Amino acid sequence: MGVFRCNATYLHAVLSSGSNIHISNAPNLLTLSLSLHVQSFHLLHLGFKMKPSVLILTFLGRVGALLPLPPAPQPNIATLSLDTLMGSESRFSQLIDHSNPSLGTFSQRYWWDTTYWDGPGSPVVVFSPGEASAEYYSGFLTNQTIVGLYAQAIGAAILLIEHRYWGDSSPFSHLSTVNLTYLTLNDSVADFAHFARQVQLPFDESGRSNAPKAPWIFVGGSYSGNLAAWLDHLSPGTFWAYHASSAPVQAIRHFWEYFTPIWEGMPRNCSKDFEKITAHIDQVLEHGSEEEVKSLKEGFGLGDIKEKGDFASGWVCVGRVAVHFYHRFYQMCDTIQGVRPVDLDGWGTELWFPSGVPTSSPASNGVGLQKALINYSAWFKHEFLPDACSNYGYEDWAQVNSTGCYDSYNVTSPFYTDYSVSNTFNRQWFWMLCNEPFFYWQTGAPAGQPSIMSRHVSPEYFERQCRLMFPDQGDARSGLSLGKTEADVNQLTSGWFVKTTRLIWTNGEFDPWRSGSVSSKSRPGRPLESTPDAPVHLIPGGRHCNDLDTRSGERNQGLQRVQLESIARMVDWVNEFYDGKEGRTRGNGATHILGRAV
Repeated sequence: MGVFRCNATYLHAVLSSGSNIHISNAPNLLTLSLSLHVQSFHLLHLGFKMKPSVLILTFLGRVGALLPLPPAPQPNIATLSLDTLMGSESRFSQLIDHSNPSLGTFSQRYWWDTTYWDGPGSPVVVFSPGEASAEYYSGFLTNQTIVGLYAQAIGAAILLIEHRYWGDSSPFSHLSTVNLTYLTLNDSVADFAHFARQVQLPFDESGRSNAPKAPWIFVGGSYSGNLAAWLDHLSPGTFWAYHASSAPVQAIRHFWEYFTPIWEGMPRNCSKDFEKITAHIDQVLEHGSEEEVKSLKEGFGLGDIKEKGDFASGWVCVGRVAVHFYHRFYQMCDTIQGVRPVDLDGWGTELWFPSGVPTSSPASNGVGLQKALINYSAWFKHEFLPDACSNYGYEDWAQVNSTGCYDSYNVTSPFYTDYSVSNTFNRQWFWMLCNEPFFYWQTGAPAGQPSIMSRHVSPEYFERQCRLMFPDQGDARSGLSLGKTEADVNQLTSGWFVKTTRLIWTNGEFDPWRSGSVSSKSRPGRPLESTPDAPVHLIPGGRHCNDLDTRSGERNQGLQRVQLESIARMVDWVNEFYDGKEGRTRGNGATHILGRAV
């Protein structure tokens, strides 16, 4: 059950002072991508004033979402919030069930900003963070993101819309199986189309800016990037154009290739040693004596975790969070290589090299299994584990070094009993994984493939947790319980082969979610080829949703080129909408964005 807790701990580490990164054996592109790691922390640059504990819980809702009970980090967009909201908050009466309007409505929250808006009939750019409370994403109302740059270039208003069942936009306060019935892919897609046509915008009561009278552009990343593609596929004719960043449009059950871009982007010495650690632990769990297994678990501070899957999912979770908190990940690698000491007290005053004399220049092949295992287990036990569970905020796990959140067999765990909308492990997203089902189970690789995830972590490990989390309630059952599979989702959405119109695809070279995107190396035939109507950009050295943040482009010329090309393409598409219409072309200030002509 371990992966989810990793996220809170990593954020805690981000808020603390870190040591230097030593990656002399990293690939060239990795060096480039390292310059982007600051983008994951851009909320700090924008004056985010929340307390660290609250900030941690904020991230829990995002960084953990694409995963079963802590198994599997979701595709997410880093939080971007401002002290002073640039727009205004409003409400929309949204249908609970679009196939049965008689069930009534719920209040859907949204924010708006008209800094760049050219008036009635002008474009509208919509952004949704997807599976998270939207109030922490107010920065997307500004031109520090691609959303704001689009608005600036085309003279558009910006809307930030909260997804159903998250934040203050839930039809129900108690998220039982029965009440989650209306959290579906179809209703989520229908929400945005219905909103675009029916909302009475506070800044344009004439209705001239509603879709399809004006061009609406939907921008999303991760799951909400999927929504961009699915809106065009399942509800065409409302939005005019789309931008899908890091969108894993293919539902995958045995998603072992999630780890391939991480493995490719790791420093070679670290990846080689991590593979050895993984293989050794799997060997001990499978064939070791009772005493050997006990000793192994205790080395990680997880001696009281009984089940192999829980231990295997727990100790290796850090590999998955590399996508979000890069500098912390490379601190871990430096510790494995013996370059960096373990910080025993969290303040840098008690430092320890577990394997002895520090290494000044690690070899390209790593330090070998013995030293790597000693160093890594010490790092996990002393730096990662202490507040991994307590950061969830549940009284049951409040103690330092609690391991309660690793036990997926405890039916009284808050993971299974907290039905509130504000739960800190994203019950809503787990429902979508188990119900649609998207799955996305991040598992160990098949034999013969390099693996940095234990092969004891399987789809069955996760699906058992689905059944505990969402027990049948009369006729209300999850899709998994009804026998649905990922094939059902992909048949509905067309998965890797979804056909789109005026949609920009962007994916990062080292983004784990690339493996589920149209740029996946596993896409039958080949990755999707770029066309004028559906440009596909693979960003060199790019990570998850890098292109959504303006400052990421400042650190990666290839990424900034993608941003500029995307803006120019969006301007052309919007002008196409207005061709032949009187008095409207692209917006003011569109000739120069990011210091470049567009």
